[in-house]
Amino acid sequence: MTARTRRARRTPRGQSAITNAIATWFQRAALAAMTAAAITTLRIAPVQAEPRATPTRVRLEFLRGPGAEDCPDERFLRAQTIRRLAGVDPFDAAAPLTLTASIERQRGELAAALFLRDRSGRGLWADGFSARVDCEVLVSAIALSIAVLLDGDELPARSGATPDLPAAPGAPPAPPQPTDQAMVPVQPCSPDRPCPPQPAPAPVSSSQKTPPPREASPPRETSPPRKTPPASSESFRWTAGLDVVTGLGLTPGVSLGSAMSIGARWPAWSAALEVRGLSSLSGKIDAVDMSVSTVTTNIVFCLNRRTMFACGLAELGVVRAAPSTPFDAASRLNLRAGFGVRAGIAWPLAENLSVRAHAEVVHPVIGIAILRHPGALVRERPVWSAPALAPALGIGLQANL
Repeated sequence: MTARTRRARRTPRGQSAITNAIATWFQRAALAAMTAAAITTLRIAPVQAEPRATPTRVRLEFLRGPGAEDCPDERFLRAQTIRRLAGVDPFDAAAPLTLTASIERQRGELAAALFLRDRSGRGLWADGFSARVDCEVLVSAIALSIAVLLDGDELPARSGATPDLPAAPGAPPAPPQPTDQAMVPVQPCSPDRPCPPQPAPAPVSSSQKTPPPREASPPRETSPPRKTPPASSESFRWTAGLDVVTGLGLTPGVSLGSAMSIGARWPAWSAALEVRGLSSLSGKIDAVDMSVSTVTTNIVFCLNRRTMFACGLAELGVVRAAPSTPFDAASRLNLRAGFGVRAGIAWPLAENLSVRAHAEVVHPVIGIAILRHPGALVRERPVWSAPALAPALGIGLQANL
């Protein structure tokens, strides 16, 4: 076989390979064009992730009542709530809902109350809990409760929104649009090719009929809101006290008596007017039978921190000395005045009652001296004179009026 004959036989095979390659390229191009047309016709869109719902926005009111003045402030509560919500700030001064959080000391415990209301003042939600000592932990718990409430799904139901009614059972699905169906070529009807008969519509059973719309259920009754203390009572109140006092240096020897006080209390400080009466337990002074008593009026200003207080005081009063012999001797009154400091602790027993104890030291600015013969012309040594410092102890009850 010659080379020309071999070339003549290979030529049809080479042409067939080229034809197959061209046909394959046209098939791929047609498939790509059909895919693009299908995407355009069926309007296929990429699936987008549904954005995360933002928490409900509220207006915040934070109140610190009696006994909770040293608790963290509103800035701390806001920061803790935003941290719980992954950096989202749910507070807005123009929001239609108002959330009130309050803390006060009740029966020796710190009690927290939460109350949510709408613009009309209608209560939507309330909660409360307590802690014994750590106020920062209590405020953090309030922040967690607020974050769970605002980020949860139960707030719309509590706020009176009517939930969507479920779809009627058995309802037939809507027919697809022409653009959602594949285009199938249909041959036209002719005398030689009659049109096929159309199927009769299927009867609708009684179970598939659309039921009448349900009546909307009445809104759920919310529990009565927890009473929050008014702002005026948190900043000021009247107080009254009764104490048993013992002192050394106020009279000769040890003295014992009582004190009554009435005052005004603010969150961080207080002022009181105190009247005190003491009698000396010593019946003799320098071998002279004598009874000595004192009545003083004190003005006390105190700085209060939780259960402790520190005070400064000014006193003004008289000391009465009455000798037993001779029997016709008249009693003598001596003016006394001084300044001092006081420190103590007050522990609550009930909501409006607490027990307190204090210690004080008074320095007299007007000295007191008891003479054997007060009217004598010759100056004599005093039987007793007040020391430079006079300590005293007291314990009693204080009531909030």
